[in-house]
Amino acid sequence: MNPDHLYLHSKSGTKLQVLFINRNAKYTMIFSHGNAEDIYLVQSWLQSYFLKHVNVNAVVYEYTGFGEANGNIPKEQSLYDDIETVYLYLTEIINIPADQIILFGRSIGSGPSCFLAEKYHVAGVMLHAPLMSALRVVFSNLRWTLWFDKFPNIDRIKNFDCPVYIVHGQRDEIVHISHGHRLWENTVNKGFEPYFVELAGHNNIEKYAKDYLQRVRKFIEHIDEWVEEKNRIQTTESLDNDRPSIMQMDDQIDLRVPLYQPPEIEKANNNQE
Repeated sequence: MNPDHLYLHSKSGTKLQVLFINRNAKYTMIFSHGNAEDIYLVQSWLQSYFLKHVNVNAVVYEYTGFGEANGNIPKEQSLYDDIETVYLYLTEIINIPADQIILFGRSIGSGPSCFLAEKYHVAGVMLHAPLMSALRVVFSNLRWTLWFDKFPNIDRIKNFDCPVYIVHGQRDEIVHISHGHRLWENTVNKGFEPYFVELAGHNNIEKYAKDYLQRVRKFIEHIDEWVEEKNRIQTTESLDNDRPSIMQMDDQIDLRVPLYQPPEIEKANNNQE
């Protein structure tokens, strides 16, 4: 389960470090890590814990300004450019279908994940200890998003229709549990219940959520059903659009020419002759 080490040219012009663990699974997860992590910590977490029980391909990217990435101070737009670069690589270069890509955003990683889910089609989004927006981490009662706020997930989550799974610790001391509740309230697709974990803080959810991985697997099963139903509906609509309408059929038939002559009239004509 050794990852491929890739360096992509980000939209912002920087060199983007990416780890790709390809297990030939149906779904590929893009992991956007928390502020206190880097891709090697996430790689260790994936290989020792997550991927032992969840069958997905995993893609982890390093934010510009973190780890071995170029740059000094990470900027909001740089994180958006980074995840978009990864997504376009997966969908346009190695041809992974958009409906086989799942986003995983932890803490600040919920920002680029929500940005991408609003802009592009994905199969689903899992948000682990997410934030409503950067300012609301300090001022949680803000009623509107101010123009200079960053990572306005609370507004973006309204604009994507894919399944969403929110996991949040009830004793989170960094990003208050109200962030998870408010994001869930604004979620459009409420087909999968959130998980608000008792006793858990910001960085130890897995410790208290003994069924953490089981719920992730159930979420992927839910995504599978949603994608299948969505594709079925799209196929049905496409077939309906391909059928000729009555007006189109009228254009192809000359209604002035009778399709047949009634038998009684034919008999009357024969008698006249």
